[in-house]
Amino acid sequence: MSIELTEVIPMSGLRSKKLINEENSVLTMKRSLVERKELHFRCRRVNDIMCIIALFGLILMIIDTECRLDQVYENNIIMIRPLISISTAFLVGLVIYYHSLDIRLYAINNHIADWRVTLKIRGIMMVICEIIICIIHPLPYVSKYLSSDNGLAWINMIMTLPMFGRLYLIARSVTLHSPLVSAASSRTIGYLNRVPMTISFILRAFLQTYPVACWSSMMIIILLITSWSMHVCEKGIWIPIHSSLSHSNSSTSSFLNATWLTIVTFTTVGYGDLVPQTYCGRGIAFLTSFFGVFASAVLIAVFISKISLNRSEQMVLDFVNRINCAREYRMNIMQIIVHSVRAWFLRRHKPNYRSTFMTLCRLHTAIQAAKVIKKQQRNAINGNESLIAILTNVFYEQKANEKNLIKLKQYSDSIHNRINRLETKLDTLLEILTRNNSNSQHSWL
Repeated sequence: MSIELTEVIPMSGLRSKKLINEENSVLTMKRSLVERKELHFRCRRVNDIMCIIALFGLILMIIDTECRLDQVYENNIIMIRPLISISTAFLVGLVIYYHSLDIRLYAINNHIADWRVTLKIRGIMMVICEIIICIIHPLPYVSKYLSSDNGLAWINMIMTLPMFGRLYLIARSVTLHSPLVSAASSRTIGYLNRVPMTISFILRAFLQTYPVACWSSMMIIILLITSWSMHVCEKGIWIPIHSSLSHSNSSTSSFLNATWLTIVTFTTVGYGDLVPQTYCGRGIAFLTSFFGVFASAVLIAVFISKISLNRSEQMVLDFVNRINCAREYRMNIMQIIVHSVRAWFLRRHKPNYRSTFMTLCRLHTAIQAAKVIKKQQRNAINGNESLIAILTNVFYEQKANEKNLIKLKQYSDSIHNRINRLETKLDTLLEILTRNNSNSQHSWL
């Protein structure tokens, strides 16, 4: 009869294994943080290159459109559209590469081992939409397509004006260069509070911090884009309203007149001295008016936020108002006493109806003013009491939370001490069992 002895691992060995596992987890976390920093830097660099290529393509598109509108067909001008196509191909490739880096970065941030798990239908559709926006550009052919006799004006409009959609890369570049994203501390705070550092959050933070500069720059960019689009639509006669219109109308085809028409439409004034002669121009005017209404609403909100007082200023203003109200209340009380005594004196000694009536009117006016001031003081006191009650409740809740944290810490310390004592007892018990087991084996032999 043989007895198989199993290897008994003491608790000290378990602790050493636990420390090794913790060290391995720390090393893994360090590697993931380094990789996340490198991926973020690569995403930022790739997006900067995408912005440069997109702006280069837009500048070439504007030059090509203006030259073709002026019937300029030289060899240097003809080579612009192939350059636009080449830059578009590079841009689409960089878009795909950027999203591959972004998927890897998302997997690291969410501790996902396989990046394919992060693929979702919504994300795939967003990538496809972005590729479609970046791939739109004028077709590389040389025919004189801008004449009014050609029926392909809507193709020219669709392939030219939507190229301004590439400017979304500027918003992404601003997001990636923001300190909220580049700093590891702010990203960590965002992850801990479950606040993703998305483009919408960064842009809203910029609008909250620099409202005047951000909104002014956005309005200027929108006005320039809509003015040039209106100028191109009217000069190129893209989709005219009247089929008999074969030549561009000089009143709306020049850039200055198009800018004036855009500004009038943007401010929703609409003098009516200039009107678009094409459906393309009407569409641009509709979009301009929509942006104008939206901009007006945002400007009002920004103005209100700028003129609003902070907490300290509001407290000082409330204190000064309370002092002024108390002073006015005392003055009204004094007037009430004076007019009451005078009315009593006139009734008892000088029964003059006119003087008594005027004194009673002044007395009534002083009483009404004192009532209004007293009501204002009561409302101010109620508001201050409500604020004081809220602050008091917050203070007591914080104190209660601190007491609960202290109790939890004491409880965790006691549990830790008990576990240590239990480990020592288990080690002693294992030593006794191994010694008894060896003694019994020797005696059996």
